[in-house]
Amino acid sequence: MIPSYLKCDSCGETFRFKPPLPCYYLGPAPLGSTAEDQKIFEVPVEPAWCKNCNGLCYLEDIVSVREMENAYAAVRTGRHVEYPVETGWVEPEQAEVVVGAYLRWRLARRRTARALCCGGTNYQRMDTPLPLIKHAECDFGFITPHYLFPGAYCGGSEQGVHSAANIPVHDAEGELIGRLTWRQRGTSLWQVEPASYPFAAEED
Repeated sequence: MIPSYLKCDSCGETFRFKPPLPCYYLGPAPLGSTAEDQKIFEVPVEPAWCKNCNGLCYLEDIVSVREMENAYAAVRTGRHVEYPVETGWVEPEQAEVVVGAYLRWRLARRRTARALCCGGTNYQRMDTPLPLIKHAECDFGFITPHYLFPGAYCGGSEQGVHSAANIPVHDAEGELIGRLTWRQRGTSLWQVEPASYPFAAEED
Protein backbone atom coordinates (compact mmCIF):
# COMPACT_ATOMS: atom_id res chain seq x y z
CA MET A 1 0.00 0.00 0.00
CA ILE A 2 1.22 3.49 -0.84
CA PRO A 3 1.51 5.64 2.33
CA SER A 4 -0.29 8.99 2.40
CA TYR A 5 2.88 10.73 3.59
CA LEU A 6 6.08 10.25 5.61
CA LYS A 7 6.97 12.10 8.79
CA CYS A 8 10.05 12.45 10.96
CA ASP A 9 9.25 11.04 14.40
CA SER A 10 11.52 13.63 16.06
CA CYS A 11 11.20 17.03 14.35
CA GLY A 12 7.84 16.39 12.66
CA GLU A 13 8.93 17.34 9.12
CA THR A 14 6.49 15.86 6.60
CA PHE A 15 7.32 14.38 3.19
CA ARG A 16 4.68 13.80 0.52
CA PHE A 17 4.49 12.31 -2.94
CA LYS A 18 4.39 14.74 -5.81
CA PRO A 19 1.27 13.76 -7.76
CA PRO A 20 0.05 12.79 -10.25
CA LEU A 21 0.84 9.11 -10.74
CA PRO A 22 3.16 8.47 -13.71
CA CYS A 23 2.41 6.43 -16.82
CA TYR A 24 4.25 4.50 -19.53
CA TYR A 25 4.10 5.21 -23.23
CA LEU A 26 4.26 1.82 -24.93
CA GLY A 27 3.63 2.81 -28.51
CA PRO A 28 5.62 1.29 -31.39
CA ALA A 29 6.81 4.71 -32.61
CA PRO A 30 8.63 7.42 -30.62
CA LEU A 31 6.41 9.68 -28.51
CA GLY A 32 5.37 12.75 -30.48
CA SER A 33 3.27 15.82 -29.70
CA THR A 34 0.17 13.67 -29.17
CA ALA A 35 -0.49 10.23 -27.68
CA GLU A 36 -3.51 7.95 -27.82
CA ASP A 37 -5.02 6.45 -24.69
CA GLN A 38 -4.44 2.96 -26.09
CA LYS A 39 -0.68 3.49 -25.90
CA ILE A 40 -0.67 4.94 -22.37
CA PHE A 41 -0.48 2.60 -19.36
CA GLU A 42 -0.31 3.22 -15.62
CA VAL A 43 3.08 2.58 -14.06
CA PRO A 44 2.80 -0.05 -11.31
CA VAL A 45 4.47 1.69 -8.38
CA GLU A 46 5.56 1.14 -4.80
CA PRO A 47 6.80 3.72 -2.27
CA ALA A 48 10.52 4.32 -1.77
CA TRP A 49 12.93 6.84 -0.29
CA CYS A 50 15.18 8.33 -2.98
CA LYS A 51 18.69 8.88 -1.63
CA ASN A 52 19.58 11.14 -4.58
CA CYS A 53 16.66 13.52 -4.02
CA ASN A 54 16.42 12.90 -0.26
CA GLY A 55 12.68 12.47 -0.45
CA LEU A 56 9.67 10.24 -0.91
CA CYS A 57 9.22 8.91 -4.43
CA TYR A 58 7.32 6.52 -6.64
CA LEU A 59 9.40 3.48 -7.52
CA GLU A 60 8.60 1.22 -10.46
CA ASP A 61 7.10 -2.02 -9.16
CA ILE A 62 8.53 -4.64 -11.52
CA VAL A 63 7.68 -8.28 -10.80
CA SER A 64 9.32 -11.35 -12.31
CA VAL A 65 8.46 -12.56 -15.79
CA ARG A 66 6.87 -15.64 -14.22
CA GLU A 67 4.52 -13.52 -12.10
CA MET A 68 3.54 -11.45 -15.13
CA GLU A 69 2.90 -14.57 -17.16
CA ASN A 70 0.70 -15.87 -14.33
CA ALA A 71 -1.31 -12.63 -14.36
CA TYR A 72 -1.82 -12.93 -18.12
CA ALA A 73 -2.89 -16.56 -17.77
CA ALA A 74 -5.38 -15.52 -15.09
CA VAL A 75 -7.12 -12.87 -17.17
CA ARG A 76 -7.24 -15.21 -20.16
CA THR A 77 -9.37 -17.57 -18.07
CA GLY A 78 -11.65 -14.74 -16.91
CA ARG A 79 -10.14 -14.15 -13.48
CA HIS A 80 -9.41 -10.73 -12.00
CA VAL A 81 -5.91 -9.56 -11.09
CA GLU A 82 -4.63 -6.59 -9.10
CA TYR A 83 -1.22 -6.42 -10.77
CA PRO A 84 -0.16 -4.86 -13.10
CA VAL A 85 -3.56 -3.12 -12.93
CA GLU A 86 -6.87 -3.85 -11.26
CA THR A 87 -8.99 -5.65 -13.88
CA GLY A 88 -12.20 -6.09 -11.93
CA TRP A 89 -13.82 -3.10 -13.64
CA VAL A 90 -13.10 -4.05 -17.29
CA GLU A 91 -14.50 -6.66 -19.65
CA PRO A 92 -12.45 -9.90 -19.85
CA GLU A 93 -11.45 -9.25 -23.47
CA GLN A 94 -10.12 -5.79 -22.63
CA ALA A 95 -8.33 -7.12 -19.54
CA GLU A 96 -6.53 -9.64 -21.73
CA VAL A 97 -5.43 -6.87 -24.12
CA VAL A 98 -4.16 -4.62 -21.33
CA VAL A 99 -2.33 -7.30 -19.33
CA GLY A 100 -0.92 -8.69 -22.58
CA ALA A 101 0.63 -5.27 -23.26
CA TYR A 102 2.23 -5.28 -19.80
CA LEU A 103 3.54 -8.81 -20.40
CA ARG A 104 5.23 -7.70 -23.64
CA TRP A 105 6.69 -4.74 -21.75
CA ARG A 106 8.05 -7.00 -19.00
CA LEU A 107 9.59 -9.46 -21.46
CA ALA A 108 11.45 -6.60 -23.16
CA ARG A 109 12.44 -4.72 -20.01
CA ARG A 110 16.20 -4.65 -19.36
CA ARG A 111 16.79 -2.10 -16.58
CA THR A 112 16.08 -2.59 -12.90
CA ALA A 113 13.36 -0.53 -11.21
CA ARG A 114 13.98 3.22 -11.20
CA ALA A 115 12.94 5.98 -8.83
CA LEU A 116 10.61 8.09 -10.95
CA CYS A 117 11.62 11.38 -9.33
CA CYS A 118 15.08 11.35 -10.93
CA GLY A 119 15.48 8.03 -12.76
CA GLY A 120 18.10 6.75 -10.34
CA THR A 121 18.54 3.44 -8.56
CA ASN A 122 19.95 4.80 -5.30
CA TYR A 123 16.85 4.29 -3.16
CA GLN A 124 15.47 2.40 -0.18
CA ARG A 125 12.33 0.36 -0.65
CA MET A 126 9.56 0.73 1.89
CA ASP A 127 8.27 -2.82 1.68
CA THR A 128 8.44 -3.39 5.42
CA PRO A 129 5.89 -2.01 7.94
CA LEU A 130 8.43 0.38 9.50
CA PRO A 131 11.45 0.87 7.22
CA LEU A 132 14.38 2.44 9.07
CA ILE A 133 15.12 5.71 7.27
CA LYS A 134 17.36 8.15 9.16
CA HIS A 135 16.35 11.78 8.73
CA ALA A 136 19.58 13.36 7.53
CA GLU A 137 18.54 16.85 8.70
CA CYS A 138 17.62 15.72 12.23
CA ASP A 139 19.97 14.41 14.93
CA PHE A 140 17.58 11.85 16.40
CA GLY A 141 14.75 11.41 13.91
CA PHE A 142 13.65 8.52 11.75
CA ILE A 143 11.20 8.88 8.89
CA THR A 144 8.13 6.67 9.12
CA PRO A 145 5.09 6.16 6.85
CA HIS A 146 1.59 7.33 7.76
CA TYR A 147 -1.68 6.21 6.19
CA LEU A 148 -4.96 8.08 5.81
CA PHE A 149 -8.21 6.41 4.81
CA PRO A 150 -10.48 9.15 3.47
CA GLY A 151 -14.09 8.67 2.41
CA ALA A 152 -15.38 8.43 -1.13
CA TYR A 153 -14.06 10.89 -3.69
CA CYS A 154 -16.67 13.53 -4.55
CA GLY A 155 -15.52 14.44 -8.02
CA GLY A 156 -13.95 17.51 -9.57
CA SER A 157 -12.75 18.87 -12.89
CA GLU A 158 -11.77 16.34 -15.51
CA GLN A 159 -8.00 16.00 -15.60
CA GLY A 160 -6.59 17.56 -18.74
CA VAL A 161 -9.91 19.11 -19.83
CA HIS A 162 -10.34 22.11 -17.51
CA SER A 163 -6.74 22.28 -16.33
CA ALA A 164 -3.44 20.85 -17.54
CA ALA A 165 -2.93 17.32 -16.20
CA ASN A 166 0.89 17.34 -16.37
CA ILE A 167 1.08 13.56 -15.99
CA PRO A 168 4.69 12.30 -16.27
CA VAL A 169 5.21 9.91 -19.20
CA HIS A 170 8.03 7.36 -19.14
CA ASP A 171 9.31 5.01 -21.78
CA ALA A 172 9.45 1.25 -21.33
CA GLU A 173 12.78 1.51 -19.46
CA GLY A 174 11.56 4.13 -17.00
CA GLU A 175 13.13 7.18 -18.68
CA LEU A 176 11.08 10.39 -18.42
CA ILE A 177 10.17 11.44 -21.98
CA GLY A 178 7.20 13.80 -21.67
CA ARG A 179 4.11 15.05 -19.86
CA LEU A 180 0.49 14.58 -20.82
CA THR A 181 -1.07 18.03 -20.66
CA TRP A 182 -4.39 18.59 -22.41
CA ARG A 183 -7.09 16.48 -24.02
CA GLN A 184 -10.29 17.37 -25.79
CA ARG A 185 -13.40 16.09 -24.05
CA GLY A 186 -14.76 12.95 -25.68
CA THR A 187 -11.52 12.07 -27.47
CA SER A 188 -8.76 9.55 -26.76
CA LEU A 189 -5.94 11.88 -27.76
CA TRP A 190 -3.60 13.63 -25.31
CA GLN A 191 -1.44 16.65 -26.05
CA VAL A 192 2.16 15.98 -24.98
CA GLU A 193 4.98 18.28 -23.94
CA PRO A 194 8.57 16.95 -24.00
CA ALA A 195 10.25 16.43 -20.62
CA SER A 196 13.33 14.76 -19.20
CA TYR A 197 15.06 14.27 -15.86
CA PRO A 198 16.88 17.48 -14.89
CA PHE A 199 20.19 15.76 -14.16
CA ALA A 200 21.96 12.42 -14.50
CA ALA A 201 20.98 10.44 -11.42
CA GLU A 202 23.54 8.60 -9.33
CA GLU A 203 23.29 4.82 -9.44
CA ASP A 204 23.29 2.61 -6.36
